[in-house]
Order: sequence, then structure tokens, then C-alpha cells
Amino acid sequence: MKNKKLHIGIISVLVLASVAFYIYRSYFSYKTTESGLKYRFIEGEQANQPRGEGWYCLMNYMIVGPKGDTIVSSYSADTLMEIPYPTEAKNELTEALMLATEGSKVEVLLSTDSLKLKNSGDYKVQLLPDGEQAKVIFDLEKVISAQAYFKYLAEKSFKRTMAENKAIDDYSDKIGGQWYLDTFTMVKYRVQNIQDSDSSYWSQPNVISNAPYHKASRELEFDAQVKTLGGTLIFDSYLENRKYKSDYYGMIQPIKALNVLPFYVKEGVEVEFLVTSDMAFGPQGRIGVPPYTPVYIKIYNVKPIK
Repeated sequence: MKNKKLHIGIISVLVLASVAFYIYRSYFSYKTTESGLKYRFIEGEQANQPRGEGWYCLMNYMIVGPKGDTIVSSYSADTLMEIPYPTEAKNELTEALMLATEGSKVEVLLSTDSLKLKNSGDYKVQLLPDGEQAKVIFDLEKVISAQAYFKYLAEKSFKRTMAENKAIDDYSDKIGGQWYLDTFTMVKYRVQNIQDSDSSYWSQPNVISNAPYHKASRELEFDAQVKTLGGTLIFDSYLENRKYKSDYYGMIQPIKALNVLPFYVKEGVEVEFLVTSDMAFGPQGRIGVPPYTPVYIKIYNVKPIK
């Protein structure tokens, strides 16, 4: 009986300690600046003074909702997020970032109403309930000079380009066939149903960099299928039961490739293209297509209509 009471007493103390620690971390572990910013450092130390102009932040960030669920996170991206180092505390977020040091992680406590105003373009943030508290966490990995930043951009662009081109080469090698490469646009292509009279056109170097076959046409209609190299279907005019259109002087399709490449495809010919993300969905990606994804495109049944 005595031991039982002792155990209950120990458990009660532990529960009370846990509740007290939770309350402390949730409400009293934050510091408050003169402007009203509530923040705490999860890792690292606070800056003694902010930097001046000409610096860039390489970082990740996370938005945590009132219930502790992650609403937005940049950690899944293939590279760090890049922003100019703020030189003025225009709001809670820029003020918090100016307090951070390289290698630190700072957490900001702010109302969901304020967060919605600062992230008006993010639908996940807009779905948060009004009048509650959310958290924004900045994980500042590096602060670099403008010169180092431009070098970083060049290296990142080169690595991405190499990775996309390798994915395209691996895909074309896997499925086989005679593929040609336009070395200026880095577009790979191969032709089906080709006539002997057209073989010289398609076998010449850098076809996509030359004037298009339908250069005299203003508008085309065509069928197309667009997939990721992994086989995920994105667009298919046949399944949609409609023809796509391409305007020589306008971008009326959602990706550059569908506006440009049909003008290189002769009537009665089917052409398969492998394009890098700059002709597809770029750094934004789309549902089912991650950022910087090369894609497969098949274009056929091309017909000038203007």
C-alpha cells in the first residue's frame, strides 16, 4: 500500500513537471523585442548586430500550425532557399531573420491572422483558423557575400543542368532507338513515320535551333502526350478528346515546349521529344511534377490552321 502511494506520488510529480515544462516552452521561453516580436533560438546564438547590404541568406524554413502540424516546409527542395539578407525590419519575419546567425535556428510566434497577410499566396496558410498562434522557423545555414552568391547560383545551375541531361540520356538509352540531340537547346528527339524525303531534314544537326518547318504558319493544331520520364501522365489530347493549339507569336500552352515544338513537326509525322525543365514546368513544377523535372513529349497530327 505504501509503495503504491509512493508510485502514484512519483507519477503525479512527473506529470506536473511535464505540464510545467510544456507551458514554459509554449509561453515563457520566448523573448520579446521592443516591437513586440516573440522569438526563441532552438539552435545557435543571437546576432550582436545585423549585417549591412550585399549579403544573401541560404536557408530552410517551416510554418507550423496551431495544432503543431507542419503547414509549409522548404526542406523537401533539392537546394537551400535563397533570399537577400534583410537590411530593415519591415515585419516580424525580417526582424527575426536579422537576429539569426549562421548555423542558427530561430522560431517566431505570431498570430495566424498576421501570417495570412504575409503569405497571401499560399493556400495552405490561408486555410489556417483565425485568431490563433502559429510558428515560423528559420534554419539559417549560411550568410554569403554577393560574389559568393553568384558563384553559388552558377554552380547550382550547372549541377541541375547536368542532372537533368543525365536523366534524359538514361531514359533514351533505356528505351533505345535513334535519338538526335540539338546541342543548343539540349532537346533530344526522334521521328516516327518518317519519309525518305524528310530524312535529311531530321538528321541535320541542331534542328530545333534552326527556323521551324511551319515558319509560314501563324497557328497550328495538333495532338500531344506529355509524361515525366518516370511515366506519370501529365497531358494527353487523345484522352481529353480535343486538339491542342499553338500560336507562333504567343504562349497559349502551359509549357514552352507545346508552344514551340509543334512548328518543327511536319504533317503526317510523329516526333518524340525529351526536354529539360526550362521548356517544361521549370522551378515551380506542378501537381505530380516536382521542380526541375525533364519530360517526354510526343507530338503528332500537326495541321496548320492559319
